[in-house]
Amino acid sequence: MKLTERTLRIIKNADKEAEKTNKVVHPVHLLLGILLERTSVCTELNNNFPNLWDILNERAKDIKLTNDKGVSYEPFTRNIAISTKQVMENASNLMKRYKQIYLNEGHIVEAIFSSEDYSTKSIIDGLDGSRILKIVASPRDMIVSLRSYSLPDIRTNNITFRKAEQNDAISLKKFIKKEFGYGWLDSIDNGFLKDRIPIFIALDDKTILGFACFDVVRNKKGLFGPMGTTHSKRVQGIGYTLLHMCLNEMKEIGYEYAVIGEAGPLEFYEKACNAVVIPKPI
Repeated sequence: MKLTERTLRIIKNADKEAEKTNKVVHPVHLLLGILLERTSVCTELNNNFPNLWDILNERAKDIKLTNDKGVSYEPFTRNIAISTKQVMENASNLMKRYKQIYLNEGHIVEAIFSSEDYSTKSIIDGLDGSRILKIVASPRDMIVSLRSYSLPDIRTNNITFRKAEQNDAISLKKFIKKEFGYGWLDSIDNGFLKDRIPIFIALDDKTILGFACFDVVRNKKGLFGPMGTTHSKRVQGIGYTLLHMCLNEMKEIGYEYAVIGEAGPLEFYEKACNAVVIPKPI
């Protein structure tokens, strides 16, 4: 199971918080670990719930006398409770359901708040779960400044990257239906109706491996996406390259900002192009 760097820091924080109670990591320690991570949506969670730290700390004290010795579970350094193991396994299942390959903080929070385990439910009892999930576990809009943007040096590794042409429409839509379903097809049609098609594709010989586009979702200007890479070829830089080809063209057109709509893997965009999560009005 692959974890984002932020998730690894959250787990490290949870290990330290467990040291203060019964030495075994419980779901409450994961929530405390998220509050200790002052980046991105974790910062937003802190700002929206300034008292949450104190509430969770009090609940952590209630598990001090439990007899659960826990089990070993990487990458935790301390043993984790069975309830925590269930949360991590459910988070992994969510990651797979969303066709993602890195487990992130959103998966963990969603797994905690959807748990049927009594001890886990007691930890979150009375908390505003819907607001917390909207902040941490929902797809978020992000923004990228293009004012000082420059195309990074990109290695293509024998993969062809180019603008889509009209005769690519059928094969691209077939690829999208197979890999991602039907949800993006209307947006792709919008792209092929434009004189200057705002779609880039990655190919191995004539086989499409991925795509990215902009200005196609509801024909909104300055909106990046959708983007997708075949599952078997992820973590090979294909999405990174397609993203930057789009951003570079958006800057050439004259956009000062690019909005990434409903981004799932936030940390990918934060690292790839310095994207920032747009605060959610709640």
